[in-house]
Parts: sequence; C-alpha cells; structure tokens
Amino acid sequence: MKELIPAIVERRSLRSYTGESLEKWQIDNLIKAFMFAPSAMNYRPCHIIAVQNRKTLQKLSEVTPWSKMVAKSGVTFVILGDPERSRWWIEDCSAANENLLLEAADMGLGACWVQVRDISDEDAEKKIRDILEIPENLRILNMIAVGVPKRFKEKHREAEIDKSHMHWEKFQKSTS
Repeated sequence: MKELIPAIVERRSLRSYTGESLEKWQIDNLIKAFMFAPSAMNYRPCHIIAVQNRKTLQKLSEVTPWSKMVAKSGVTFVILGDPERSRWWIEDCSAANENLLLEAADMGLGACWVQVRDISDEDAEKKIRDILEIPENLRILNMIAVGVPKRFKEKHREAEIDKSHMHWEKFQKSTS
C-alpha cells in the first residue's frame, strides 16, 4: 500500500518562501499531479500556467490583497477552466488543485491556494488575464504559490477533526 496520509497530514497552507527557484523535475511532477486528477465525464476542462519569471510573479503578487506570497514563490501556477468544455470546470480544477497541493507537501515544498474567481471587490481575473494574455473563453479559478518554505507549520493532528461533522449511514444531529 502506498502512503498518502502522511502528505495529507503534512499539507498546510504555507505563505512564506525563501525565493529559491525550483528544479524542473519538481515543477514537472507538480504539473503531472495536476493533470492526472479525475475529471467529470473525462472532459478535462482545466489548464495550468507555470510562472517563474520574477517580474511576472511580482505583478501577480499585487492582484489581490491575499497574493503577496506569490512574489517569493519558486513557481506560481495559474489555474484556468473552460466552462464551454464542461459545466463542472470548478469541481474538476479543484480536484486537480488538491493533487498539486498534496504533491508539493510530499516533496517538502510549501504551497498556498490563492483564490481568484469571484473574490469580492477585486477584479483579479481581469488583472491576471491581462498579465498572462489569457483568452476570454477561459475562467481563472485560482493561483497556487509553491516554494521552498522559510518555516513549516505543525502537522495536522487527529484531535483537530470535528467529529460532529462525521456521519454514518444518515445525517445525525449533533447533541452539543
């Protein structure tokens, strides 16, 4: 049996990176993890842009108040979906994102999801579309900053699990 739980337990949103570049094999593995994700009806509506150029990363770090960490990432992935190809593009891209995040954790890298689609009071999609010359038919779901972390967070602990959210056979009302 392959060990997946350790990567799940270790995966945390890390937002502070050393600024070191990643090796090509690391980026290739992250992209493979993304591309091997399940897809509804196998429509495969997801696209991924890997950005390493420091000037471009700086621009991307300024598109939302929550994207500052992008500037020091080793690579930032911009995740696109094609709504014309599949009405489940958000779900498909989200599943692919999780594969990428778990692969980053398994490789000892830090990573953080940066929401882009439908964030309030921001026109982040338009800003990113202009920076990366993304066609209008594609939607931007998010970015994922990945890098060598300055520090790690504690692993998740089983005690963190809210067992009132776990149900067997049917929904059970909480007694608390």
